[in-house]
Amino acid sequence: MPEAAERMPRRRVPNTKITVPDLPAHMVSRPRLLPVLDRAGDVPVTTVCAPAGSGKTLFLAEWAHRRNGPGVCWVSLDADDNDGRRLWSALLDALETHPPIGSAGRLAAIEVPTGPSEIPAFLAEVDDALVGEPVVLVLDGIHELSDPVVLNGLQSFVRYQPPGLRLILSSRLDPPLSLARLRLADQLFEIKAGQLRFTEADAEALFALAGAEVPPETLTRLVEETEGWAVGLRIAVDAVVREGGAEEVLAGHDKVLRRYLDDELLSTLDSELREFLFAIAVAGSVSVELAIALSCRKDAAAALDELRDRTMILTREESGEYRLPSLLRSCLLADLGRRNPDTLTALHSRASEWFLARDLPAPALEHAVKAGDPARLRRILRASAVRLFVEGAHRILRRALSTLDDNTLAKDPLLTLVLAALHLELAETGTAGLHLTRAEANWPPEASAELTAMRAFVLSRLAQIGGEPDAGAADRGMAGEPALRLLAVAQRAAVTQEDGARERLEVTLAEAGSSGQDYVALRCLTSLARIAEREADYRAMDRIAHAVETRTRHEGGTVERVAGSVLLAYTALLSADPAEAVSRAGDAEQDTKRWPSGGNAALPLAAAVLRGAAVFELGDWYEGLRRLGEARSAMTGRALPPECVALCAVLEHRAALLLGAGELARAVLRWSQRERVEEGELLLMTAAARLALGKPKLAARSLDPLLTGKVPTALGWSRIEGTLVGARAALAQGERDREQRLLERALALSEETGTWFPLVFAPSEVIDTLTALLGRPGDAGRVLDRRRRINRPPLPTALTDRERSVLRLLPTLRSIEEIAADLTVSPNTVKTHVRGIYAKLAVSKRRDAVAVAIRQGLLSPRSDGTLD
Repeated sequence: MPEAAERMPRRRVPNTKITVPDLPAHMVSRPRLLPVLDRAGDVPVTTVCAPAGSGKTLFLAEWAHRRNGPGVCWVSLDADDNDGRRLWSALLDALETHPPIGSAGRLAAIEVPTGPSEIPAFLAEVDDALVGEPVVLVLDGIHELSDPVVLNGLQSFVRYQPPGLRLILSSRLDPPLSLARLRLADQLFEIKAGQLRFTEADAEALFALAGAEVPPETLTRLVEETEGWAVGLRIAVDAVVREGGAEEVLAGHDKVLRRYLDDELLSTLDSELREFLFAIAVAGSVSVELAIALSCRKDAAAALDELRDRTMILTREESGEYRLPSLLRSCLLADLGRRNPDTLTALHSRASEWFLARDLPAPALEHAVKAGDPARLRRILRASAVRLFVEGAHRILRRALSTLDDNTLAKDPLLTLVLAALHLELAETGTAGLHLTRAEANWPPEASAELTAMRAFVLSRLAQIGGEPDAGAADRGMAGEPALRLLAVAQRAAVTQEDGARERLEVTLAEAGSSGQDYVALRCLTSLARIAEREADYRAMDRIAHAVETRTRHEGGTVERVAGSVLLAYTALLSADPAEAVSRAGDAEQDTKRWPSGGNAALPLAAAVLRGAAVFELGDWYEGLRRLGEARSAMTGRALPPECVALCAVLEHRAALLLGAGELARAVLRWSQRERVEEGELLLMTAAARLALGKPKLAARSLDPLLTGKVPTALGWSRIEGTLVGARAALAQGERDREQRLLERALALSEETGTWFPLVFAPSEVIDTLTALLGRPGDAGRVLDRRRRINRPPLPTALTDRERSVLRLLPTLRSIEEIAADLTVSPNTVKTHVRGIYAKLAVSKRRDAVAVAIRQGLLSPRSDGTLD
């Protein structure tokens, strides 16, 4: 290697090449990432490695602009920097932009010789000139360097870099430098692609900055499909602004996305590696063996590693399989389908055959559908439909069965029953019933055990979802079939309340989990959550409901998903988080909009009740009460779970009393009696009503059977609510010691069950006593903290029943005399009520009283413009 060379002036470098890039006006700042670089501290070398479009440059530029500390020098590298003189001219010019270095003039005298990377004396001169001066040098795009001589010189610069110099290397690939020694010596700080991914909050901010609106579920899907890939999300934003939606991006058809991938990914690969990439894109995750089958390349293992090393888009999982990002797969498959659909079909056929040979019917069926191979599809379905159903492969089953014609289904009652069961999971009881009838019409003379068991399941599930659970249907023929043995246990537990059900379900859940029967496991979890609800173990109910939510995340509209949302809304309300309860109940209501009117009624109505109660507790009093009333009306005369009816009754009755709507509270109590609400809840409402009428002694007497456990209850927290009513009755009678004892008992029960709703939203007199208890052992402080965090507005001054009657007539423009005649009272009585209304609504005019009443929900506009 030469020791010296002819000294020459530096190559001229554009100023933009050695300037920290400006930040775009609409850039999403990600402050959570900036401290990551700061944590590197004095580590000499930091690498930022991620695929193209991951936001490396913007991340480093934002950090450089906002950094407090030594200056940041910058070089944007490109392919021309494989000329050593150009590279080192840029490095020296960049370092001179740091004022302490530039003003000292030590670098200004250094000229760049021919072949600088091969001259140790030149490299040593640069190192010596930088000694003692703290500075950060960013080399952005080091993957552009490929010349061995240039890389060798840069390697020497890294190896002998002077104290105070901190290098940050950004690259689309692992840097083409030997950094193992630094890694072993803890002298290397590495930032990988996963740390640069956009979170859902980042993506939401990105869309908001551009004024692009998408539904929350679409945003979630975009983040999942792009895996937080910054440029993918930016392309999606442009598509939404340009076309009003991101469907083309998600399907892989967006032209901007295709051009980007062509320019930044496919153009860097040779034709054989491109063909290999298209082949493996057929599978979500690909093992070496599957890659060999798809590509017909014996060297597939080496090709997979080469793709991973050259692009960083292919990741190797802990299982040893390789995976491409979902959005990239969609784009590659869409491109292949346009260019060569026959090749795409052949690849799906190979994949289906490969999975089928390994007894993996779900992916085999999925690829058979995509290959359009009806013969293989029917073969897989006839052999594995029931297995796939209990394993939870419902989406691909629906898709596969939808491709079969009516004649094929008519000849196969087993597939017809599986289709009926799939419709039941979407609460489509009418359609399921038609398929059941069709299956029975084509019933064979000698039915198999599997066919008989599937029919028994459909009958039991149909009765359950229709609101009339049949405990015997699950037993008739199910338990004798091995494939449905576990499902029989789960189904029976769902329609009965037998002793020992929890233990049986827990055993079944473990067995289903170990055997891959995900649908059975999901049904076990839902039943366990309901058992926890009946036993007032609301913490367990919340934990299990979250597990249900995780398992049904991609199964929108299914009965189990809605059940999970309703349970989470319930636990949110009971834990005194009404905002979360509104959100969860809203999720359930959104999902049930797809359900036919004749399907399951209990879950939509439970969601409506919970949302109404939560809206009420957030301070939208009359809107919440209106929603509760509508839910009660919809429940009338229906066969519903007793806890659902009791929940609606207790919550609406409580809200009516808090607003002084005594007439409504009496109507709710009469309705509860007709609907045969459990005696415990009836006594609770009776006691609360008597207390509101100023009869505390009668109220206390009504509560005694409830508080002593002598009567059954439908709601596990009714005794907590009853204890609070008893405490208020004791206070009204001046029995302070009894009030305190009852309140302490309510606190203990709340802590035991995780139920804070009755205490946090208790009337003000209860809160006053809680405040007095703060100095004593207990959970009073927690209750008050929760109440303060919610910041619920004070209850409005209650209107009397007669004032409500007058208020309903004010919008009619009737005179005082006419209103008096309608109500059969004197005009003076009406005037007295009007004055009371004005005072309570803080108005002085009739028009203003109507406007405020509408705003508060006391009156509602009708479609014809008149008012209730």
